[in-house]
Amino acid sequence: MSTRYSLFLPDFKLDTRKVWGLLFGEDIQGVRESKGLSVEETAGRAGMTFEQWEAVEAGKVPETWEQICVMAKGLGESRLVLASLVIRYSGAWDKSTGQDLPGEIGQMYS
Repeated sequence: MSTRYSLFLPDFKLDTRKVWGLLFGEDIQGVRESKGLSVEETAGRAGMTFEQWEAVEAGKVPETWEQICVMAKGLGESRLVLASLVIRYSGAWDKSTGQDLPGEIGQMYS
């Protein structure tokens, strides 16, 4: 009688991207909280919905440079501050799936 073993190999690349996305979201949340802003207020200032902002803080990374810019506006920060976070957590974006780093940042690092 033979025993069958099911070998589960996690997708480390996907898991790593999720971790980087969570770290990016935590830093965004930290900037917001350090300024004493609520999610509702920040999202409104950025022209985003509460759910969209909350998703970023939960690890969903922005896909475009325009999204990065409106988030900077919502936080009352320069685009440079958010661009530095994108670079710091660049592992959250995956070129192999067509999700390049947003805008000019992606052009610099391609």
